[in-house]
Amino acid sequence: MPRFDNEGFNPQKRINNDTRDRSVPIDENYYGSAPDDLPFFKSKPSSAEVRDNQDDIYSDINAAYNEDNELREREEYQRMRAEQRQQKKQSSNQKKKKRNKRNRKLSVLAILLAIIIIAVGMVEGVLAKVNYDKAKDNPYVTASELKSDPAVKNVLLLGVDARPDQEVETSRPDTMMLLSIDTKHHCIKSTSFLRDTWVYIPSLDKNQRLNASTGKDGYSGVAQTIEYNFGVKVDGYVVTNFEMFKVLVDSIGGVEVNVTKKEAKEVNKHKKRYGGAKLEAGQHNLTGEQALAYCRIRKIDTDFNRTKRQRTVINAILNKAKKNPLRLYSMANASAKYIETDLSKSQLKAVGAYLGFCITGEMFEEKIPFEGTWDYANHGGASVIDIDVEKNKEMLIDYIYNQTAAELKAEKE
Repeated sequence: MPRFDNEGFNPQKRINNDTRDRSVPIDENYYGSAPDDLPFFKSKPSSAEVRDNQDDIYSDINAAYNEDNELREREEYQRMRAEQRQQKKQSSNQKKKKRNKRNRKLSVLAILLAIIIIAVGMVEGVLAKVNYDKAKDNPYVTASELKSDPAVKNVLLLGVDARPDQEVETSRPDTMMLLSIDTKHHCIKSTSFLRDTWVYIPSLDKNQRLNASTGKDGYSGVAQTIEYNFGVKVDGYVVTNFEMFKVLVDSIGGVEVNVTKKEAKEVNKHKKRYGGAKLEAGQHNLTGEQALAYCRIRKIDTDFNRTKRQRTVINAILNKAKKNPLRLYSMANASAKYIETDLSKSQLKAVGAYLGFCITGEMFEEKIPFEGTWDYANHGGASVIDIDVEKNKEMLIDYIYNQTAAELKAEKE
């Protein structure tokens, strides 16, 4: 039996009650048309605009997606611009290398060899063979205007492309480097000066390339120009040439170098350019003449590769010297007569003592002009380097006299 039958349910009762008024009172009609006098109804529910909250969610997601896309596009644009700047910088450097392809005939080779000679300069027999020039005072700037320190010795090292039949003083330096021996901070600091740097040359009373400063006063003119423009005291200069390098290498029995086929072909094909030297591909013990030709190769690749070859020879020389320290004396003794300097014997001894104290410390390199202080220019049809002289002067003084080895090492790392 169904439950409602047990409870006395009368199915007829519903039918009998059909006549009752089942309409909803007006004041209770919440589902029909909204009365005009009820202010909280703005429109009929049946025709009201339905708002889907998911639209808000998707809108937020789309906004975040678009924002992320914009961020990626900005990052991609910035990366592209960075690559363009880098390419432009590399292109500028390549142009600079082409303009200065004769910038360093001896480069760091002659310079480091000069350092070795100075370092062993306390040997009287070697000192007697050096060619001494009379030191000249700088008439264009007073000592009080120059920065100096008893703890620092500044020696100007000059490499020239002078042949045996030329007078050295008539040759413009291809390499100019200020070697600062800093006993205060127990380190050695070198500063290379680009030969095409456009500066005022006091002896000529005009602006010109830096290496033109030999025009009137010889190599003293280079020291005078550097002092005048950059405000640092130059204690003296040391000049070397090609002949010295060849003799030096021969004095230690040559150097072991691995020569490529391309390098050998270049030297053998242009005998006049490389002094008639001949090279064979492979690992060979090069003579002084062959080593010089190897270091001067520059037509087959870039200046960077040329300086790499120079460093290869330097390392070979130093490795031989390390194995047998007596070779240092042999090198100095054979090369001394090719050295020209305005330092006296006593001054060379002092420089040697300073070097002996600092040689175990760090060695740092810089160049004039410093980064961000120069631009290419054209003066009288010549491509040169314009510089901010005062900024370079300030930075050079700080580098030589103030910066410690720890600070410079941290910057380098």
